[in-house]
Amino acid sequence: MIVLSPTMKRVPDVPRALSSALGVEFRTIVVTSIIVLVATGAILAFDRLTEVEAPYAVTLGVKVVLSVWMFLMVRDRRRHLRILSTFEEKPPPPTTLWSRTTAAVSGYNTLVILGVVIFLLSDLMKVLFEIELRTE
Repeated sequence: MIVLSPTMKRVPDVPRALSSALGVEFRTIVVTSIIVLVATGAILAFDRLTEVEAPYAVTLGVKVVLSVWMFLMVRDRRRHLRILSTFEEKPPPPTTLWSRTTAAVSGYNTLVILGVVIFLLSDLMKVLFEIELRTE
């Protein structure tokens, strides 16, 4: 999809039906992948929570909260873009320093930052679990 989507935008005579069909297939794969990741993550979390102490549980809690925040941001952003496209309005450009800073660290930038932090928290959880296994 990373290659196909930009290519389809550059080629004007690609049928709309092909684009829609690809979107449906891609969405099916993504939804299935998310379900598998959530299920295996829950199983792994419950398995490890029985064997570890507070630092692991706290790190897991922070990771879950950040993941939910990331999910809500994506959902709200999609809804916001759909509403703007309905009215064909563009948001006003930021004028104050605070609004420019907020705009710089919001949207896709925040998603990338949260993704990196969540990835690092996962690595920290792995280290905490291995330390706990060695001390037993």
